[in-house]
Amino acid sequence: MKRDNNNNNNNNNKYFRFSNLQKIYGSTQTHLRDIYGRSGERKYGCRKRDILNLKIRLTLPKQFSWGDPFNDENFEENVDDQKDCGSCYSISSVYSLERRFEILFWKKYKKKVNMPRLSHQSILSCSPYNQGCDGGYPFLVGKHMYEYGIIPEQYMHYENNDYNNCIMDMGNYNHLNKQNRNIKEIYYVSDYNYINGCYECTNEYEMMNEIILNGPIVAAINATSELLNFYNIEDKNVVYDILPKDTHQVCDVPNKGFNGWQQTNHAINIVGWGEQIINQDKIKNDDANNNNNDNNHKLVKYWIIRNTWGKNWGYKGYLKFQRGINLAGIESQAVYIDPDFSRGYPKNILQSDSLE
Repeated sequence: MKRDNNNNNNNNNKYFRFSNLQKIYGSTQTHLRDIYGRSGERKYGCRKRDILNLKIRLTLPKQFSWGDPFNDENFEENVDDQKDCGSCYSISSVYSLERRFEILFWKKYKKKVNMPRLSHQSILSCSPYNQGCDGGYPFLVGKHMYEYGIIPEQYMHYENNDYNNCIMDMGNYNHLNKQNRNIKEIYYVSDYNYINGCYECTNEYEMMNEIILNGPIVAAINATSELLNFYNIEDKNVVYDILPKDTHQVCDVPNKGFNGWQQTNHAINIVGWGEQIINQDKIKNDDANNNNNDNNHKLVKYWIIRNTWGKNWGYKGYLKFQRGINLAGIESQAVYIDPDFSRGYPKNILQSDSLE
């Protein structure tokens, strides 16, 4: 993928500005694939999707988030930068598990636990199911953490490569709570799957329901050079709505009633959603939902996404991403990863009388 270094699109973008990123300028197609993560083009057949229970749609709030800089001016978080390793799938999946442990420790057991940062590097160096810095799939990260578990970052720090030696005992996987002889502090996954049960079967409302009940999810998108350029945004009202030039879609989009293969190349987290009225001049996508009678404004629904390109990307590492039209495939193959409280270190926490 090549970038237009002249930034000719700058004059047409009234509500954000491109930054002169040296690490992106002059990048080769291979280098950009490393940033996104390589993925093969696998096509799947189309099939009818079950109709979502209407009660879910009626009870979901218009605004919800598990924490973001748009709704909390004091929100501070270390947003990871994957650098030039295609590790987005690892970073996003591990973040979802970390947050869900904290959320469900409280919701299920009324225990306030500050989770340690878990090791993205252990996925890159140890997982037999993914391709290290050449990319991978959140579903298979879930499988890895279900079978082998994951260790805290203090044991394997992020090194921006996939050739660091794995320090975990990978000889036998630990689904029967087999103790890893190298590290005792291991966290496991109890369940993982595509939301709504299968690849390309998910939809906007099932994703919202999963988020509000259990915590952030992992989604895949077709990231383009336009998305890469969203650095150092100062306007919190920006909603990303740029359609990819070629979606490589085989079937109708999920929100139209059918599922089908669509190209994606990047994994992100979705931590919440919202909607806002935006002036028509700031909307380029004619397919945006318009439920407002004022002809000069449109009601735009959005996801709140957390990216893996550092805190300087977007607004403090986050971005509002148009919701409800499967933009860039974001509503096509979302994954949930559930924490396991019956194995590993969390089991010890629940059995202890006091938390450290």
